[in-house]
Amino acid sequence: MQLLIDPEGADRNSRVTGIRLAILLTRLMEQWRLGRFDAENALIIVAVIAITSEKLVRAGLTDTQRSLEEYLPLSRLQGCNVSSISAATGINRETVRRRVRRLMDEGALIRTEAGEIALPPERVNDDTALTLVRRQLEAVTRFMNESIRDGAVVGE
Repeated sequence: MQLLIDPEGADRNSRVTGIRLAILLTRLMEQWRLGRFDAENALIIVAVIAITSEKLVRAGLTDTQRSLEEYLPLSRLQGCNVSSISAATGINRETVRRRVRRLMDEGALIRTEAGEIALPPERVNDDTALTLVRRQLEAVTRFMNESIRDGAVVGE
């Protein structure tokens, strides 16, 4: 089933939808921050994932590569640097540079042989990453179910 925005329902429920979107965003960011990262570091990590991985979704992955349990070589990732992270997050470039350096010192990020910024492969394949994805998916599912109940989104 494909979900679509019901324009009239979305307009009628625009305040509720806006509130639910704000709640969704805070739930998603809360999951990233749990135990380790402040909001800016979490945003930087999310930006690195989005920047380095977006082309994978567009180019297509094999059935096994679709799972985080499958190792994916760093060479398959899109390049990522301080400028692209700054542009994606809106965080000042110098602040991003300092934070990336600290995240690398902590082992949360690495620099590839090509000089690009990426997540360490062992971090991508661990149980913590799988748990995070499941929790994020639960938050999105909750948001979508609430949006359907509110009448802002309909199934076709």
